[in-house]
Amino acid sequence: MYPILFSTPWFNVYSYGLLIALGYTLGTVIILREAHRENLSVEAVFDMMLFQLIIGIFGSRLLFVLEYTPERLNLSNFFALEQGGLTFYGAVISSIIFDLLYLKYRKLPFWKVMDCVSFGLPAGIALARLGCLLNGCCYGTSCEYPWAMNFPAAGSVKCHPTQIYESIGALLIWLLLSKLRPYRRNYGEIFLAYIASYGLIRFLIEFFRAENPVVMAGLTMAQIIGILMVGASLIAWQRISASRNLRIMPELLKPDHD
Repeated sequence: MYPILFSTPWFNVYSYGLLIALGYTLGTVIILREAHRENLSVEAVFDMMLFQLIIGIFGSRLLFVLEYTPERLNLSNFFALEQGGLTFYGAVISSIIFDLLYLKYRKLPFWKVMDCVSFGLPAGIALARLGCLLNGCCYGTSCEYPWAMNFPAAGSVKCHPTQIYESIGALLIWLLLSKLRPYRRNYGEIFLAYIASYGLIRFLIEFFRAENPVVMAGLTMAQIIGILMVGASLIAWQRISASRNLRIMPELLKPDHD
């Protein structure tokens, strides 16, 4: 593993932090391109992404502490970011809450903007998980498959490279969303498809993860959240389908008859 890519007399460049930064940057560029394509305020969406970066970091840190060391939930431990410990779902949940409030304040259409966000998230995840691979964290359980890898924290056994699994899964989601775009009828469908597909993929990958503790009914926190994401997406999809004001091309709809 290569947790430190290179060192200087003044600082170290860590693979985990660098790949997360590159992933977020790539995701933001794609999101802004989509916002321009949808005739949204690119400046407002860019501001949202800047604020969301800070919100997401603290949200991911909070969920990590709650999941792994709830007994150490205090300000000094919470802000000890140099010790590591971030959970992706914490960033997702906190960011969605922030986006809802921010977009309402800026009077921008939530579902339309979140469709744009959905195209950037998989690309960011794909890069960020490679940072986990280089850092040697988020590895899987032991296995003997040809693609199994050694991780320093796991000892001498070879393990599932679950970081690569998630990177591949994120790319598959991106392809799925690209194929879905021409067929969407309502704003929000792309976002809900992303939420559901990621929740499903993460649920499956968790069976091969070695680090995450079981929380309830033999499931990890990530699996429970994944199930909730899939269920919430299906419910929201039905509600969106019933809402005529979210139609992408309402002029093509047939008038209602009594």
